[in-house]
Amino acid sequence: RRVALIEAGPSDRRFPINLKTTLPIGNVFLLPHSRYNWQHEFSGGAGVKHRRIPCPRGRLLGGCTSVNGTVYMRGHRLDYDEWAALGNPGWSFDDVLPFYTRHEDYDRPGLADANRWHGSGGELSVQRPPESNPLAHAFVAAATEAGHTRNDDFNGDEQDGFGIFDLNQRGGVRWSSSRAFLHPVMHRPNLTVFTDALVERIRLQGHRAVGVTLRERGRMRELDAGGEVIVCAGTINSPQLLMLSGIGPASIAQHGVKLQHELSGVGANLQDHPTVSIAMDNPGAESYALSWRTAPRVALAPLRYAFGRRGMLASNAAEAGGFIRSRSGLDRPDVQYTFMVGLKDNPRTLPRRHGYFLHMAVLRPATRGSIELASHNPAVKPLIKPNFLEDATDVHTLVRALREARRIIAQPSLARLSGAELLPGRAIDDDAALEIFIRERVATTYHPVGTCKMGASADPAAVVDARLRVHGLDGLRVADASIMPNLIGGNTSAPAMMIGERAAHFILNPDHRQPGPPCTRTMSERTAP
Repeated sequence: RRVALIEAGPSDRRFPINLKTTLPIGNVFLLPHSRYNWQHEFSGGAGVKHRRIPCPRGRLLGGCTSVNGTVYMRGHRLDYDEWAALGNPGWSFDDVLPFYTRHEDYDRPGLADANRWHGSGGELSVQRPPESNPLAHAFVAAATEAGHTRNDDFNGDEQDGFGIFDLNQRGGVRWSSSRAFLHPVMHRPNLTVFTDALVERIRLQGHRAVGVTLRERGRMRELDAGGEVIVCAGTINSPQLLMLSGIGPASIAQHGVKLQHELSGVGANLQDHPTVSIAMDNPGAESYALSWRTAPRVALAPLRYAFGRRGMLASNAAEAGGFIRSRSGLDRPDVQYTFMVGLKDNPRTLPRRHGYFLHMAVLRPATRGSIELASHNPAVKPLIKPNFLEDATDVHTLVRALREARRIIAQPSLARLSGAELLPGRAIDDDAALEIFIRERVATTYHPVGTCKMGASADPAAVVDARLRVHGLDGLRVADASIMPNLIGGNTSAPAMMIGERAAHFILNPDHRQPGPPCTRTMSERTAP
């Protein structure tokens, strides 16, 4: 099969991008630039005091996996069983697990029962960091002192508990989806990769997708699809592209787009993990920061990384975390904690002050948002309305999560390394004051999903079927996080790659055969540049 891969941003193999995408912390050098980051923004409503909330998205080969925190998390098994129950046969946890393991290369020596949940020899490396900050270990110890269980594998038998995160790294190197799946096969003659090429339209003939129109370095081109068009532009850009192509709700006509195939669910069902944070001072300067107190450590960081792939440059900053059930009667955790070993309050800068953040996120928010066209011009960003905290249930969950976070921080293991509470500050303590703080500070965890919902044709909100084919059209699929009918309980990078694995299986096995063992690769293909 001949494949054309079209990426709006640059290649991750060119200097200096190749160096920046090698460093796990290298996203701070990429995210400030619109060349590598779509720099989308959520338009907040009354629930967040009408604030605009940044939502960075990767704009280069590897997409968000080239700029994210590299945390490898699949979510809870019940999340997938719920997908299947919503009219998506073949998407239960037992169905999707083989697609996770067949491309996984799990390297955790000594972890009991790993083979039951994990794979080896696949393209995607999953490892623990070569070393972790003392604050991360103190946080996990404090959580156990608070009565929570320790969890050494969030992708194993149980999700509840606290521990060090597994990462998409190999020997201290970021292992993006591009480095894992694309670099080893770039030499294949049946693959053509277009970079700096923005797809502006999917071309339809009747009810079939026959190709795409793209703008490459200022020049318009048309590519014909001999087989099918597969849209993998992400939760924000995939529905935008469908709508620009005349596929979506009737309202797109008001922007001068001719409606060719009405699907009201395109752009609807937007979900993300709303998150707030506690910020703490760190008097002992164990945290990562650019300060005079850690000048020697910072100066040695390039050498430590170059010769051992260790130190602060090998850290993803989000080194530890955990999952809790914030109230009784829940069948799975409803809150995720992420411990940041620095006061990195946005993804674009390195902190100057020593401290740490403890982020807490609502895993299954009650609200649903939308993505709408702002213009028929593909260069104009769409309108993104997450409707964060429009339902008070989510606010109450965050209040409970924040109080439990304070209780964990107060435990001896972490308290001895902590100073004053910088945000929200101990003076903000009653529920009313905490709600004001939450609404003023809530942000995205960068996990948007759901805008091309997978579901049965009888579901008016569904965009694709259980084999990711767009309802009512031939030769067109969507294969990214936008197809999730409901948000999973955890980071969304690993599930997005599983969805890609499933799409490949559907294309190669139209007779519904089950997956075989991982693909056999030559030695040259197993060694990424």
